[in-house]
Amino acid sequence: MNTKTLKYVVSALTMTALLATAGTAFAQYQQEGGGNPAAGTQAAPPPPSAPLDVDDATVSDFADAFLSVQEISADLTEKLSEAPSAEAAQTLQREAQDKMAQTVEESGISVEQYNDIAVGMRRDQELAQRVKTAVDQAR
Repeated sequence: MNTKTLKYVVSALTMTALLATAGTAFAQYQQEGGGNPAAGTQAAPPPPSAPLDVDDATVSDFADAFLSVQEISADLTEKLSEAPSAEAAQTLQREAQDKMAQTVEESGISVEQYNDIAVGMRRDQELAQRVKTAVDQAR
């Protein structure tokens, strides 16, 4: 296996997962004080977690979801380049995030599972390889 290809897939998966949840995470961050000293709170980094135990069916569902989310993301990129205003771009992003979440859930996994797997791939090379294989098979 080509390590460069694996790193690209892991990076793409992570970015896609982050794109799908960025709006919600940012809103929650702001509601919790957003690291604003005036609010009296600082957002703490998440604690490290144990390696994920992901069965083959879930890896397959993740691969299907990833490919669908990747298509939505590519479509969004194209639409954003043609957006007439910042407000229109934000609307497009919200619509794409909603569509991504719906697509992930229709694939048989939750958005939380999708994000956990995407992030877990950065720590677990075996999981990353299993996902890459499933993505290649799903194409």
